[in-house]
Amino acid sequence: MPVIRTANREMEAGNRPEWSSVTSAGMFRIPAEGGRFDCHYHDCDEYWLIFRGKARVLSEGRVYYVKAGDILCTKAGDEHDVLEVYEDLEGFWFEDATPPGGRTCHLHRDEEKAKGHAMTRAPLPGDFPA
Repeated sequence: MPVIRTANREMEAGNRPEWSSVTSAGMFRIPAEGGRFDCHYHDCDEYWLIFRGKARVLSEGRVYYVKAGDILCTKAGDEHDVLEVYEDLEGFWFEDATPPGGRTCHLHRDEEKAKGHAMTRAPLPGDFPA
């Protein structure tokens, strides 16, 4: 099973190659209007490969701008979040191998972060990288 159609279902245990150590992978889309996102962390490293849009994100305690062609790398245990969306944000995520005893899915430090927050289109900041 070398081709996983993540447009239909994320890659996870049960539909990935036996030799793969990736915990999960798939596509995401966060609309600039009407979307939601939650500040969360994982027991594994996670990578976002951005292919469309622009946003301001949090990872490993720091704020970054991301745009098409960027890869956001977040190590296990560090919270990450989408803070502002300037254009609909689209990308792929993949979670590296989860260590023995590790948990899968979005993990939250408190109930408020688990609820997530609404996204509204923000104006593109003047210091957004070209």
